[in-house]
Amino acid sequence: MRDGAALLAKRYYPAGGGSQPTVLVRSCYGIGGPFGLIGRLFAERGFQVVLQNCRGVGGSEGVFRPFFDEQNDGEDTVNWLAQQAWFDGNLALWGGSYLGNTAWAIANSAAAAKVKAMGLHVTLTNFHDRTYAFGGYTLEASIGWTLTMAEVARSKGMNVLSALTRMRRSRMLSEKAVAVLPLKNADRVVSAEGVGWWQDWMNHGEPGDKYWNAIDYGRAAETMPATVMSGGWYDIFLPWQVQDFLRAQSAGRDVRLIIGPWMHAAMPGAAESMRESMALFQEQFGLSVRAPVKPRVRLFLMGANEWRDYASWPVPGSRSQSYFLQDGGLLSRDVPAAGGISKFDYDPAQPTPSLYGPTIEGKSGSGDMASLERRSDVVVFTSEPLAGDVDLIGPVSAEVYLRSNTQHTDLYLCLCDVDAAGISRNVCDGYRRLRPESPPMLDDGRTRKVAIEFWPTAYRFGRGHRIRVLVASGAHPRYVRNPGTGELLGEGETMMVQRQEILYGPEQPSGISLSVVG
Repeated sequence: MRDGAALLAKRYYPAGGGSQPTVLVRSCYGIGGPFGLIGRLFAERGFQVVLQNCRGVGGSEGVFRPFFDEQNDGEDTVNWLAQQAWFDGNLALWGGSYLGNTAWAIANSAAAAKVKAMGLHVTLTNFHDRTYAFGGYTLEASIGWTLTMAEVARSKGMNVLSALTRMRRSRMLSEKAVAVLPLKNADRVVSAEGVGWWQDWMNHGEPGDKYWNAIDYGRAAETMPATVMSGGWYDIFLPWQVQDFLRAQSAGRDVRLIIGPWMHAAMPGAAESMRESMALFQEQFGLSVRAPVKPRVRLFLMGANEWRDYASWPVPGSRSQSYFLQDGGLLSRDVPAAGGISKFDYDPAQPTPSLYGPTIEGKSGSGDMASLERRSDVVVFTSEPLAGDVDLIGPVSAEVYLRSNTQHTDLYLCLCDVDAAGISRNVCDGYRRLRPESPPMLDDGRTRKVAIEFWPTAYRFGRGHRIRVLVASGAHPRYVRNPGTGELLGEGETMMVQRQEILYGPEQPSGISLSVVG
């Protein structure tokens, strides 16, 4: 590297020798175990593969600083590759999650022109956006990943499967860490001496902090090479991955998007990425006959259990369909004729829990929401039974009129499917942290109109099912609880009960907007 540090790598290549296209994979989790399998799979199909440990991991020199050295180190690695006698000038990048972000870092660097294709799985251009999602902080994922990386460091990065297994067995440790106050001390549960990047995350947690500008690779989407992106409806990065696709689509780039019914670490999703990426690389480098043009967007429609192909995202022919909150816990296509209020108290000392949805671990993305719906800090709105199937494919959003006793609070909404037996299962959800200036007060000086972006989805609500919306002010520990006091992320210890009023009516049409097809 440019500072003299040496990074450890392995090179896989076909037994027959010669010169073949190269696939570069840069990993913060080590390059042994399952990552060695990646090298073999590509090499058996006519590629050279360079697997490289990121700085400070698994024998690579230097100190591991999440995200902040990947652009320079990636650029230096590509320039090193270009000097090797066995490099034929054809380079592709592959990676999922953090490994995919290292590919984005190269695509944003001065070495981008040397990259001819990319395969990106469950990843995004800017880790800041996910870490501080929707103005809050993704506590469970951040703690879980920190625990994983601490174990990877202890095992020299060479036994990632053991590290992940131990992380799953350390749930008690994770539960202890997410309950620590103030939050800046949570890293002491992971390591007695603390974790440097955790302190960085605590110290730079306010919106607009320029500290994070250096790891925003979003502009690379406008110049990226031929790429296949894959993700899951219950993946932690999906909203931002879709944004990256939209940016590339608007710039006219050769990019495809595949979204299946997967969680972040689901093996079927990773296998799909490998298949599609190999096919793209073989086509780009002349290793196979070019296949017929594939659809730009391929989606799995949950509920119907079928794949759908489309030319773009949002999908052609979709239309917005609104459902409005009503008195009596009703959800209706009609705007309420009269005003109403639903009230609940949110106590951050006993925060509303998160049950299902996008998490970094392998538990199910969807499940029975009954225990959440029975809580006093959750209000529920349900439609009449549907007369026919409703296919929801695309963005989901909501606007909610809120009055609260504090300007510092959160809103969390969850869209659910209630089947004929009355079992309610989550489909997708949305969250937003509120501050005094965002969103601003309306003219009455007490009420705010809160816009909330949900996870996008593709889901069929069957005939006779009902659509349900849950409204709360937290989903802990998925999102850090809001103490209500305005204290800084890492400093808050005082808990303030937040008294919430959800307003609806002709003047305050609180509701949810679905993208319906057909």
